[in-house]
Amino acid sequence: MAGSHPILNRLCNLEGTNFEVRDVKVHENKVVWYIEHKDKPEYICPRCNKVHDAAFEKRWIKILDTPQGFQKHIWYVKRARILCTCSLSPVVELISFRSKHHNMTTRFVDYIEMTLCTKMFTVADVSRLFGISYSLAYKIDHEVLFRLVQDHEIPDPINLSVDETSFRKRHRYVTIVTDADRGKAIWVSEGNTKASLDQFFQILGPERCQKIKTVARDLHKPYEASCNEYVPQALQVADPFHVVQRLTQSIDDCRKELSVGSALRVGKRKIISRMNWILRFKQINLSVQQSKSIEALKKVNEPLYEAYLLKEYFYEFFLFKPNEVKQAECFLINWIVEAFKVKLKGLQDFAEYIKRNTGQLLNIILTGRSSAVSEGINSKISVIKKMAYGYKNIQYFMLKILQRAGTLGVNWTSQYH
Repeated sequence: MAGSHPILNRLCNLEGTNFEVRDVKVHENKVVWYIEHKDKPEYICPRCNKVHDAAFEKRWIKILDTPQGFQKHIWYVKRARILCTCSLSPVVELISFRSKHHNMTTRFVDYIEMTLCTKMFTVADVSRLFGISYSLAYKIDHEVLFRLVQDHEIPDPINLSVDETSFRKRHRYVTIVTDADRGKAIWVSEGNTKASLDQFFQILGPERCQKIKTVARDLHKPYEASCNEYVPQALQVADPFHVVQRLTQSIDDCRKELSVGSALRVGKRKIISRMNWILRFKQINLSVQQSKSIEALKKVNEPLYEAYLLKEYFYEFFLFKPNEVKQAECFLINWIVEAFKVKLKGLQDFAEYIKRNTGQLLNIILTGRSSAVSEGINSKISVIKKMAYGYKNIQYFMLKILQRAGTLGVNWTSQYH
């Protein structure tokens, strides 16, 4: 194809640039474009923007453009290097349509970023869809999320839910703050210490912290200290899920206490040891055979049987209404008294735990709130980790949480326009 064609230049968004299309070759699975400088070109220094009329050298470079259907679009661009007074060595001229960090057109990078921000595709999906390497798709995803988070605004929260989730094995955690009213993650920080939650409140500022009414969380001491310091006016609500989880664990501790190293006969210890999962189930979920095993437990070891009944009785606490807080408090006091009558350390430890956190447990009844939203977010995060087969970069992991479980990337805008 001789010369240049204005329609082809328009298709390639080359109007107003220093380049024009000189040739196009169409193959079965790709379209190859040859792009050179216009007549009497002006070479622009990328550092000082000075215009030059002569080039030090020219060479062909390969750039990927947005594919059309099943055809890849490859641009061969004749780019120049120039000698400029701002540099001691030749520098590559400014090419406005080329990405700063990748051998791709800016519009192709925009298209990939937009696709990733739809939350409909994983990085691996985008890699296969556009025929690029996984590492390149990962870099683009990381770059766009890092760019967007710089201007990401945290909405004014009224009711918060705070939880932790593991990043990797060996107790590496991230702290996730969720807006309970919106059901979206609004903050993620590294670790599960007081400083991790302090970062959120410090960025939020004193004025917005004053608007917070409730904070639902697990009974993690560092989180409690942070809330007491920054949002003392907010009601701290214990999470029923974590309370029940700890109750179930206490019953299992009682079972271990009796089945390992106790004075009971070997036969009884074996029976108790086999009741691991049965003791965890709610009574209404037991099969007929399992119910018989629980009844038989009364003859084998009455203290453990009483501990199981107390566990079942504790679930009634969550049935109290907001106008029945006094009755709920009496319920907890009576339950603690009964728990101490059962001479099992596991149950007594849980009773001490209830005694220390009575106020936050009563706030469950008073507000009707919990960390259920955070548990839902944790389920999403588990899916995120499985889809990516785990994460090595904790910063990228936190950005993906804000994207997939929050609002990061919803208002995506191009960095080139």
